[in-house]
Amino acid sequence: MKLLKTFFAIIVLTVCFGCSSVKNKETSNTETVVKIDTKENEGSTKGTIVFSDKANDCAYTLKTDGEDNILYDPINLDKKYEKHDEKVWFTFSPLRMMNRCEKANPIYITDIKKQD
Repeated sequence: MKLLKTFFAIIVLTVCFGCSSVKNKETSNTETVVKIDTKENEGSTKGTIVFSDKANDCAYTLKTDGEDNILYDPINLDKKYEKHDEKVWFTFSPLRMMNRCEKANPIYITDIKKQD
């Protein structure tokens, strides 16, 4: 009889702790705060066109604005954007190909427009 009570107590405690851990997981998921850029260009990256005439350099690269300043090599940059220090919003897909220059990773621009 004592063994049956102990077994029953273990089952009740297991179920109770299991329920509370599920509640905590559900609560933590619903309490997650996501910062969303509500600007007109949501989902776009803010950047600057950079020109270089150095040997083994890409002629035009896109430098992201912000703390990281990543350089991208856009393989399909439209001629009308080939202006040094042109401020743009762009979306892109990374490419799995050899780099054409040492300092920038190749990308395919899916959308680009001048900053207002």
